[in-house]
Amino acid sequence: MHDAFLKSVFADRRIAEILIRHHAPEWATEIDFSTLREESTALVSKKTHQRRHPDMIWSADTVRGERVLFLLEFQRTVERLMALRTTTYTALTLEGIAAGPDFHPGDPLPEFVYLVLYHGDGPWTAPARMADLFRRSDPGRYRLVPWGEGVGDDRSRDDLTALVLGLARNLSPEEMAVQLSALWRTIERHGDPGVVGVMARTVDTMLELRDYPARLMKGGAKTMAEVVDRFQQGMDELVQRGVRQGIEQGILQGARQGQALVLRRQIARKFGEETAGQLSELLTEVSDPEHIDRLTDALLECATGDEFIERVRMT
Repeated sequence: MHDAFLKSVFADRRIAEILIRHHAPEWATEIDFSTLREESTALVSKKTHQRRHPDMIWSADTVRGERVLFLLEFQRTVERLMALRTTTYTALTLEGIAAGPDFHPGDPLPEFVYLVLYHGDGPWTAPARMADLFRRSDPGRYRLVPWGEGVGDDRSRDDLTALVLGLARNLSPEEMAVQLSALWRTIERHGDPGVVGVMARTVDTMLELRDYPARLMKGGAKTMAEVVDRFQQGMDELVQRGVRQGIEQGILQGARQGQALVLRRQIARKFGEETAGQLSELLTEVSDPEHIDRLTDALLECATGDEFIERVRMT
């Protein structure tokens, strides 16, 4: 009976305006009260499918075009967890707005004010904020756990969770190789055999499901070291295959300058841009197929840039 009486009173726009002006004065000078209107409270929780909503909702536009919601709750008894209820109803209201046809990605959510209209005996003693219901938690705030690159700072390299998230991104084979190596080093430092086993199995399965060349998706690894080794072996095979195909294509085209560019690109890919730069002048002198074959063999056989430079200068 009491709620019905109160709802009938505060359903009047003029009474609602008086309430807002007196109990939410920070908005009184900003609101265009000609836009004040009562909204439907028929909200449904998507997870529980239970109808849960505040007793009344009013909305208004500010002079700057912002939207403000005023959620009203009529309460006869002191409810210790009222802050939890008002937070829940606020979230459901905003969730309903965000899921509506008039809400678009990038639109701002409306501002809101929750008013509990108490008409019981004795003073109100319940906390007014969710944070006051907890000793150490900070409800309503989330902690961001971002993905980490395998070549980031020392902190990201030691963060197993960040490196795992990095694996879930769309990575090129080259990027994946770096990320796997960083993950392997972090797991080794972690030192938990159970973690090592889980990561080896799940990462091995993940790689098999990726859209990578077949040579990179060699399943059956039992350790992270084996996962990394197999992936790197596949990468090496692809690089070697690409080197020979690229150089052979340059020979067929008969373009002397094109041959030098192909060689330089493959050298930079394996040994780095500094090594390729040191050999730029020598590469312009490459002409006959036998010379190209010798350089190709050296590229595939040498382990370091210095070793490759010495071999090139000897040919």
